[in-house]
This record gives sequence, C-alpha cells and structure tokens, in this order.
Amino acid sequence: MSDDAADGPPGGKGFKARKREDHALALIRELLGSLDDLPKARRIMRELGRYYDPVLGGAIVEVRHQREIVEAVEAGRVADAEALIRARYHLYLKDRAHLGRSESS
Repeated sequence: MSDDAADGPPGGKGFKARKREDHALALIRELLGSLDDLPKARRIMRELGRYYDPVLGGAIVEVRHQREIVEAVEAGRVADAEALIRARYHLYLKDRAHLGRSESS
C-alpha cells in the first residue's frame, strides 16, 4: 500500500470520506487550553460568538457566557470557567449526535 493510499479517505468517495473538522469544536478545545492567556481566550470567545447554533437558538458561546468565563478567570476560579465551557461544548455535541459526532472532551 502506498503512502497516499494510507493517508487518503477510505473508499475515496462520499460525504463521510470528505467530512471536515468542526471548527467550532476545535475553537472550544483551544479555549480550554488558553484560559491562562486572557487576551487570547477573549479572541477565541469572540470567534465562537460568531458560530450560530440553530438547535440552541443562539451563539455557541453567547456574550453572557463570555462575561461569566472572563469573570471566573479573573477571580481565580478557572475550574468554574472550564465547567461553563465544557457545559456549552456538551450541549453543542449532544445536539449533533444524529450526525455521528460522539466526541468527548
């Protein structure tokens, strides 16, 4: 088997073979790893605020969530900020179970 075949999608055809990374989930993971850098975390949250979730009826991380996360980090309650981010992450994932998304954080 060639290296190209090993790296390519199975079968090479169809939607599942071309499935792309969910950028919102990648940003949530990046946010969790960036809470020690508040300017970077704020930039990521602004980006996440642009991702509309029609199932939830709003942004994945709304402005009020962003404020709560920043306030928690500034007060030294990083675990509370992480818990809120993970809660939003799990809500987002839960509503995508029908799409075959079963990631865990």
